[in-house]
Amino acid sequence: MIKLVCPECRRDNEPERIYCHDCGARLDRTALAKVAPKGEDAKETQRRLLAMLDPQRAKIRHLFFKSSKMILGALATAVLVQMLLPPDLPARAKTGDFPPQINLDLENAALNHQTAPLQYTEVQVNAYLGSALKSKKPALSKLLDFERAVVSFDETVCRVTAERSLYGFSVYTSTSSKVTLQNGTLNATNIGGSIGRLPIHPLIMKYGDALFTDLWAALDREKKSVAKMGTIEFHPQAVVMVPKG
Repeated sequence: MIKLVCPECRRDNEPERIYCHDCGARLDRTALAKVAPKGEDAKETQRRLLAMLDPQRAKIRHLFFKSSKMILGALATAVLVQMLLPPDLPARAKTGDFPPQINLDLENAALNHQTAPLQYTEVQVNAYLGSALKSKKPALSKLLDFERAVVSFDETVCRVTAERSLYGFSVYTSTSSKVTLQNGTLNATNIGGSIGRLPIHPLIMKYGDALFTDLWAALDREKKSVAKMGTIEFHPQAVVMVPKG
C-alpha cells in the first residue's frame, strides 16, 4: 500500500488522508496519480455489461423461472392427488356374515400340538380383522377415526392397509413387509409402503411405521398366537401357518 509521507514531520500517512495525521500539514497527493489503478479489463467490462443488459437473455431467464414454477406446482399437485386417491381394496365384508375364528384356531392348534397346517385366504383374514377390530376401536388412535384394516398376500410378502377418516374423508396408509417366524418371534422387514396411491420408499417407510403403532398394539393377542406356530408362509392371496407339533 502506498504511503503519503508528510513533508513537515515525515510521518507515513494512509493514502486516503489529505492532511497529516500528526502535524496537520497538507500532504502531497501527486504520487498517487502516478500509480495505475488495477481495474477490470475494458473488454471484460463491456462483455459483462452486455450480458446484464441483453433483453433476449433476460427473457430466457424469466421464461426459465416461470416454467420451473409451473413444473414444480404441477408435480406438487400430482403428488397430492396420488396421496388422496384410494388404493384398490376389496369391498367391505357384509354385515351379518359370521367370520372365521382364526385366533381361536391358532390357540387350539398350539394347545393340542396339532401338525396339520392352517391355511386362510385374504377374504377370511379380512373378515376376521373386520370383526376383531370393532371391539378394539377405543384402543386405536383418536387423531384419525379408524375405519378398517385390510391385508393382501403375495409370495413371501404381507401388505397391510389402514383406512382412517378425517371429517368423513378417508385417508389410506399401507405398509409392505417380508415376515418370517423364527424361534417364536415374528420378524418383519419393511420393503415399502404408500399413502393413498403414492409409493413410499422403504428407507422413508421405516419411519412411517409409527402410523401403525396403534394397530399393532390392538392386534397384540393375534401376534402372540401366530408366534406360537412353527412356520408362516405367504402366497398369492393366502397365508399358511404350520404348528410346531
